[in-house]
Amino acid sequence: MYGDDTSVTRRRRDPEFRGAVLTAYQYRCALCDLDLRIGNITIGLEAAHIKWHQASGPDVVENGIALCCLHHKLFDIGAFTLGDDRRVLVSEKAHGSQRFDEILLRHHGEQLNAPVRKEHHPAQPFVDWHREQVFKGCARPL
Repeated sequence: MYGDDTSVTRRRRDPEFRGAVLTAYQYRCALCDLDLRIGNITIGLEAAHIKWHQASGPDVVENGIALCCLHHKLFDIGAFTLGDDRRVLVSEKAHGSQRFDEILLRHHGEQLNAPVRKEHHPAQPFVDWHREQVFKGCARPL
């Protein structure tokens, strides 16, 4: 035998989550409006969890944001978060060249694009979790 007989139960991801989030945001990045397709296949657009799946974040639209792959990565590492009324807050710790300004900093203080339906807007408990657990440092002044 290999020691104790405990098993790890992994929560399965809802296969409908991605489609529901992308539909809610009309298949565009909520930050930069990227809408790239080859035929009818969406390219580079992802359904980001606000409260991560591995942190018991549910697979519901109000815990998701449609983001292009670059903005999804920046969100997941805490380079930006959401403030009140879906305002984009960029961390003082995030910096870079002119491309940084174009890719992220120009969105600071702007409102994230909203999903079509009000009930699909990011839920405050998930946003609060992201600000407390993921966002790096303090937000830049508005």
